[in-house]
Amino acid sequence: MLLPALASLLVLLTALNLWGWKLDILGLFVGLFYLILTGYLLGGRLARFSENVWERIIWGVATILLIIATLGSLIFYIHSFTTAITIVIFAILPWLGRSSPIPTEKINKTQPKRTWLIPSLLTMYFGLIALTITFLAQNQTSEAIRTPWQTIPPIIFILYGLCAVLCLALSYYLNNPTWLIPFYFLSLGLLPLIYVLGFGFDPFIHQASEKLLALNGTITPKPFYYLGQYTLVVALSNILRLSINTIDVWLLPILASLFTPLAAATALRSLKLERPWLILLPLIPLAFTLSSFTYTTPQGLANLWALITILLLAAKIAGQKISSYFLMLLVFTALVTHPLTGLPLLGITTLYWFIFEQRPEVSWRKKAIWLTAVGTALVVPLAFAGLSLIKLSPTSIKLNSNFMGSLADLGQTIMSHLPFWPAYLSPIDTLYLWGRPLTLIFIILAGLGFWYAKKMAPLWQFFALAASLVATGFIVLKLCFTFASLPLNEQDFYSIRLWDLALLCLTPLVLLGGLKIGLWLKLKFSSALPWLLAGSLILTASFYLTYPRMDTWQKDTAYNTTPADVEAVKLIAETAGDLPYIVLANQAVSAAAVREFGFTNYFAGNFYYPIPTGTNPLYQIYLDATEGGMPKRDIIAQAAQIANVPQVYLVLNRYWADFLKLAPIASQEADQKWIISNDKIQVFRYDF
Repeated sequence: MLLPALASLLVLLTALNLWGWKLDILGLFVGLFYLILTGYLLGGRLARFSENVWERIIWGVATILLIIATLGSLIFYIHSFTTAITIVIFAILPWLGRSSPIPTEKINKTQPKRTWLIPSLLTMYFGLIALTITFLAQNQTSEAIRTPWQTIPPIIFILYGLCAVLCLALSYYLNNPTWLIPFYFLSLGLLPLIYVLGFGFDPFIHQASEKLLALNGTITPKPFYYLGQYTLVVALSNILRLSINTIDVWLLPILASLFTPLAAATALRSLKLERPWLILLPLIPLAFTLSSFTYTTPQGLANLWALITILLLAAKIAGQKISSYFLMLLVFTALVTHPLTGLPLLGITTLYWFIFEQRPEVSWRKKAIWLTAVGTALVVPLAFAGLSLIKLSPTSIKLNSNFMGSLADLGQTIMSHLPFWPAYLSPIDTLYLWGRPLTLIFIILAGLGFWYAKKMAPLWQFFALAASLVATGFIVLKLCFTFASLPLNEQDFYSIRLWDLALLCLTPLVLLGGLKIGLWLKLKFSSALPWLLAGSLILTASFYLTYPRMDTWQKDTAYNTTPADVEAVKLIAETAGDLPYIVLANQAVSAAAVREFGFTNYFAGNFYYPIPTGTNPLYQIYLDATEGGMPKRDIIAQAAQIANVPQVYLVLNRYWADFLKLAPIASQEADQKWIISNDKIQVFRYDF
């Protein structure tokens, strides 16, 4: 009773601070203490598979987040999700936990003696990771860049490689996977460290929605998805006294760093593996680049919940006592976060229940298995079809009239992942000898794991079935349907996410395949040195490949939002006065407008800045004016006519192609011009 009462007292302090004192440092300290204490309590009830105190706390914190996301989404749909409701939920949660200690039989007793070597390695490991993170933070930039590698000196790869060497070396001495968390954080946390205002476009949209939810307790119209992220971000902002932007930017990298290595180690423990495999194998996901976990989006967050579910299902199938309630929380949280992941995941867990939990003699069991399998494969295409019947939207689909074209496109995608041998072998070429066939290597490892599962964990072959069902949904959606409102270059925007989920389903088999290759290599190389060198090189290569790149083989084109973009949108809002207006700009500027003003202005149901996906017509007019090299009045007038406004602003960033050609034309055609931030941006106003 003492610990739950203490946690409730912390919630009271949080409430007083939220509505009275408003002290950020106090809020952060009290909030972290609450999460640790309540995590310990809930970890004793739903996460009983933990083997040490820190694992129990981390899985308990996961339980808190899952309950908040699921319950918060339900409350949002019924009424509204307010700060007061958040506080009530936080106050109740500690009383649902259990303060009993971890059973002694689960405490790891196989640790080696604490010689001078282990403390020395740990000191160097933590020190070097702290140094590397500090080095990255010192290279933070507010300039417009297309890849973080433009601003980070190459020495980062030496520092990262040394961290990898120390992490691999520690695997020979430690059985506790919590030591992997700092290395995971270093691997996944680069974008928040480098980009001052954040990375990408979608996060700004979601942050604006989260701010609306925090302010009003609801969003109008109420969305059918994303609530699993929105309610979670708002709740954490309340309990930790941190801004919505800060919570959102760091949420997924931190959660992926906490839960992925522990979930992988939990699955491997069910196979009774000892060191070094218990630490080495959970590093495999990093080797295959967890790019979608490096910045927060509902899709990425749902994929994380799916990955954890798959790994814990593997542990449960192999006989470990994983709480079914915890698995249900994971599935429903994924569902309310993003149904593209949640619906197939619900099908997979239902299929698991019919196959492994239901009694074989039940007469309808086989029919239920077949029906669930078909439903899992087709649930996403059917969901899109259902939405298309309700109303026209960017998710509306129609039957594909160019099946052979889609098949050829799929073939080209497959070809792009096949191995190759470049004409001239440079360091970048060497990276892509590993990076280009990465998906193929992943599938080959899964195939090897499927074969090896016959000996190690026969029931894990279930995950090949799960992956094939989700992949079937991808193929059906890819070949048989098109998205009527999306341009040709965005037709894979939704379908490819099913392919990503199919690969996540193979993760337990990939771990087994990695184990089989590791055991074979151990016979060839008994010395630890080849392991350390090869492992660190692979992890360092994957670290580079995880993030946007500008090199011989890949040229990412998206620029980040900068303070100059923010200055431009503020200037436009000030100079427009009370007159309605629209803006033609790239997505970095549009993201700045969403960040500063939220969803303030619309015309005919469309946002007043261009949105590069969906049905917004402004982006195509912007491309006609810029890529076509014709920012003339008659082109810009189309936007004024569509939106029925007297003012149209055109924003040209200096990094835009043909800026030096476009700016003089716009200067002659426009009625007024402004130069922003030492000519990084020029803003033109056309009056009609």
